[in-house]
Amino acid sequence: MSHPQPALLAEQLWSPVQNSALWLAWWLHGLVATDAVIDAVNATQSSGAEHQILFPDAREDLARARSLHTGVTEVLRAARAATAQAPTGVAEQPLVSLVLAGPGQVPPLPANTAASRAVSRRGAGLLLAGGDSQRHHVVVPSASEGLVTWEWFQVEGPLPAVVAHSLGEAEELLRQAVEQATSQVSAAGVGRVGGGVDPRLAVGTLADAFGLPGLPPGVPRRAEQLMARADMVAAIVAVARRSEVGASADPYVLPLLRAVRTARMVAVDYAQREIVR
Repeated sequence: MSHPQPALLAEQLWSPVQNSALWLAWWLHGLVATDAVIDAVNATQSSGAEHQILFPDAREDLARARSLHTGVTEVLRAARAATAQAPTGVAEQPLVSLVLAGPGQVPPLPANTAASRAVSRRGAGLLLAGGDSQRHHVVVPSASEGLVTWEWFQVEGPLPAVVAHSLGEAEELLRQAVEQATSQVSAAGVGRVGGGVDPRLAVGTLADAFGLPGLPPGVPRRAEQLMARADMVAAIVAVARRSEVGASADPYVLPLLRAVRTARMVAVDYAQREIVR
């Protein structure tokens, strides 16, 4: 089997877009100041970098530019405009949804669209709700060499039906995934996954690598706990691949990432529904 590249695997383990989604949502709901969200986004997506908004699927007749060099403020302004008419409520689509993809898991977006392909390529994106249920905005951020690029797509049509998980179900999926991977590793005689390294240290290493600013104030405790659990499972994968067994454990531990991605998306969704309850 082919193995994920280190950079892509790192993004699958701990996506900075998760934290960006919550900070942006909190700002759109008026729960944090603009300066706070700018600092958080800069910390998450490479501090001090230039920002660029790209419209890869923009038609030539659109008035706006296909490329715009800007700052975080302009990104926020665009997000505010996109969600201005979106209804808010427990039963409504959250203003900002986290959309993740990886091996064996397609993003919850209309298939065969530029937005879906971009999220599949990068592994993570943001789905912004609007006033029209048949039109959505998808933003896919990526940082490289001092430049943060925000690919901005407009998706037409209904979103595909997805299986909705509660926090408890997402937690159970994580537990089952860990148990199954442990059993498979043991049965295959791969050896002790992790090499004796404490997964909590791997969590710290991942946090240091991404410079994550943490979560905005007031994130519901249950959502925070689910994301922490996802971090721990992601750390198990990181520890396994850094241990003496290395990539030989991939067939057993990489499927854990599906449960991790599901948990992160559920937590972001739950957190926003709680703040409008």
